[in-house]
Amino acid sequence: MLSRRHIRVKVLQALYAYNNDENANVDQLAKQLRQNIGKLYELYIYLLLSLEELGNYMVHYDEEMKGKYIVDEADLQAGRKLYNNPILQRLMNSGNLHDTAKDLKVVFEADRDLLRKIFLDLKNQDAYRDYMNSSGGSEMADQEVLIFVLKHYTSNNPLFEQHLEEQYYNWSDDKKIALQMAQKTVQLLAAGQEGDFLLPVGQNPKELYEYADELFKTTIRENDKLQEIITPRIPKWEPNQVAVIDLIILKMGVCEFLHFMSIPATVTINEYVELAKIYSTSQSKKFINGVLDTIRKELKKEGVLLKN
Repeated sequence: MLSRRHIRVKVLQALYAYNNDENANVDQLAKQLRQNIGKLYELYIYLLLSLEELGNYMVHYDEEMKGKYIVDEADLQAGRKLYNNPILQRLMNSGNLHDTAKDLKVVFEADRDLLRKIFLDLKNQDAYRDYMNSSGGSEMADQEVLIFVLKHYTSNNPLFEQHLEEQYYNWSDDKKIALQMAQKTVQLLAAGQEGDFLLPVGQNPKELYEYADELFKTTIRENDKLQEIITPRIPKWEPNQVAVIDLIILKMGVCEFLHFMSIPATVTINEYVELAKIYSTSQSKKFINGVLDTIRKELKKEGVLLKN
């Protein structure tokens, strides 16, 4: 499920877009922000559908093999073992997945040729050969091969990656989160959870969307005030010398200090240091940590912060 960390990433991206467009419309970007959060969840569903469709393709592959003059029994067994994977079968027979996909209007768009290329490559992978040689009834092996498919073909298969980029323009940004969610779902299915195995958008989706909207709009609205708080704490730098991403991260962090009192300040610092590690320079994490911690201590002395 999506957490505040995932939402912070989306808000950071929206603020970066706002910062780079002098004609940007805040309301339009806020609407786009909500859509981007939704698209991340849709991508998660799409990855699960890709597993299902690969399983469905095995029926056609089986027929294709039988139609040959010389039947390759090893090829037949390779397809059948994947199709009969009990975890995949649970996924394929899930009304919950199909209903959710229908509600979100998520439809798997890849053609049979792409699925065929994926499977022809898969059956030659060492991981799949190990799976073929594993003893029957091994749920760990059934789980591991599906996770391998998710990981390998979203990172090492240009054709499938290109397909995902065409379907989801934020693929490169959302890939890691959606993939983690899909892997978690496979693990839940392996543990026997069938009815409610889909991860929700969040524990409280409405609250997550409100948090995103408020953090985005408040950081923009309070920009001058946030800049006034930050500038004296970076005496070695002129504000225009600080990386744009770092300055946005600092403003988001101070905005949380001032307007999201339920979030402990130390949690806020840790979260934004993590963002700096991913989206900024190698030195940014120390810079972000030092500046935010200094501001935290001063706001604490002033009685502004109620939680460390």
